[in-house]
Amino acid sequence: MELCKAGAKSRNQGERSISTKRILLGDIGATNARFALLADGQVGPVNSFDVAGFPRFTDAAAMFLKEHCEGADLTEAVIAVAGPVEADRCVLTNCSWVIDARELYQTFGFEARIINDFEAVAHSLPSLTAADLVKIGGGEAEPGAPMVVLGPGTGLGVAGLVSRMGTPIVIPSEGGHATFGGTGSDREDDIVRHLRRRFGHVSAERVISGEGLENIYQAIVALDQLNLEPQGAPEITKKHLAVTVRWREKPSNDSAHF
Repeated sequence: MELCKAGAKSRNQGERSISTKRILLGDIGATNARFALLADGQVGPVNSFDVAGFPRFTDAAAMFLKEHCEGADLTEAVIAVAGPVEADRCVLTNCSWVIDARELYQTFGFEARIINDFEAVAHSLPSLTAADLVKIGGGEAEPGAPMVVLGPGTGLGVAGLVSRMGTPIVIPSEGGHATFGGTGSDREDDIVRHLRRRFGHVSAERVISGEGLENIYQAIVALDQLNLEPQGAPEITKKHLAVTVRWREKPSNDSAHF
């Protein structure tokens, strides 16, 4: 990859501006590990790896570095991870990978900053413009009001951003593990009771995530005594999208079903 190899050498060894740094960027979830290189002030192509295909995080990182950055003089790394971070170390919430800044330094020789993935997303909120946004629901945004980022994936990521005397402050969280209360409809109450019998505690992540789609599907199958085969989140999503397209094309007697 030319991006890894291009760029002017620093005139003074050991002194580099941000424009000449080579920084490994990582966005690491329980399903996909995405890497890119920041070089000469530009972010290069994003490369995605299947987490299940690597026993350890360092194995996936090593493959990216070998395939795309061989010979590049990396100075540091910033790794966004799907889990709580303590002392620059994270055990991912929904898989067995451990991402440790000390291990990365010992293995690859660069300093690494480990940050919660939705904490990283929250840092971007002040930089967004109207062109980056799509309005959902009613009402109007209030300038300066607290903001939140939510992201259902393998799990449910949550972080917030507040302003203190004009300075944005990011609040990382594990809000996906907060208790799910539902909207109070009888149908949702039945589903939550079913999941509570299965799991004990029903968190938001149990229903608002890829695994959540599967949990809701299984609960409906059990509650309605349906004779249906188990399905994973990709299959459920694909069927729902197909039904939605048919409904939009011919909104007559089509009804959504699993």
